[in-house]
Amino acid sequence: MRQVLRLQYSPDLGYFLTHVPRMLFWLWLNCALHDIANQSLPDSVVEDAVNKPWRPIPSGRISRSQARSWLLAIIPLSLAVSFMFGALVPMTMLVVFVWMYNDLEGSSASIWMRNALNGTGLMSFGCGALTVLAGGEGSLLPKAYNWLFLTGLIVSTTVQSQDLPDLEGDRARGRQTIPIVYGESVARWSVASMVLLWSVLGPWFWATETTSIWFWAPSIVLSAALASLALARWGQRWDEVVLQLWCLWLLVIYLSPALASWA
Repeated sequence: MRQVLRLQYSPDLGYFLTHVPRMLFWLWLNCALHDIANQSLPDSVVEDAVNKPWRPIPSGRISRSQARSWLLAIIPLSLAVSFMFGALVPMTMLVVFVWMYNDLEGSSASIWMRNALNGTGLMSFGCGALTVLAGGEGSLLPKAYNWLFLTGLIVSTTVQSQDLPDLEGDRARGRQTIPIVYGESVARWSVASMVLLWSVLGPWFWATETTSIWFWAPSIVLSAALASLALARWGQRWDEVVLQLWCLWLLVIYLSPALASWA
């Protein structure tokens, strides 16, 4: 923890019991903000009716206008909570990226803009989470910012994993994605190669001379399974598994600082 945060004292159990719930609440609140903003747009409803009909709006559990009303309530609440927790800057950055991605149609403007906004958006989530975890008693160290930048690159170069199971919905809304523009083979090989590469380079950022080789095992095993399924072309159901594995693999990458301290 001291590799990424500058704290005035050594964190004890009381520190974690107070700061971790705040961090999780901040993440949940801003994740809800992003999800509502994304899923309540007209084009998103069209896409979700094909790809994810179980979501609240296409399934009829809530209307678009009701979702937008919730969004109008959540934004000021998130601003207030972020101000209280000292994470107003990353929250503001996140709102800007969400606005660019959804309302300015950055998700459909170009492949590279979409991938970049995914990366910068998750960088904002990470920065906010660490800022809330530090609280008023600490701050982020330079290595933390370097790590956040690296995670942004990792997301930007692998997020096309979510395009594989969403092909039909993306076509329905006219979105340009790597498998649609360059073909499925390019998309699948880019996913396979990049997750294998980052499975080594991501954890390596935290490795030391005494780090065990087993430190790399979780990310490499997951990336091998992910890459194999991505290249298998077994249909949409298995492409959904690829996406789920990508989420799990990304979680392991994000846990690299903690895993390095135990390896």
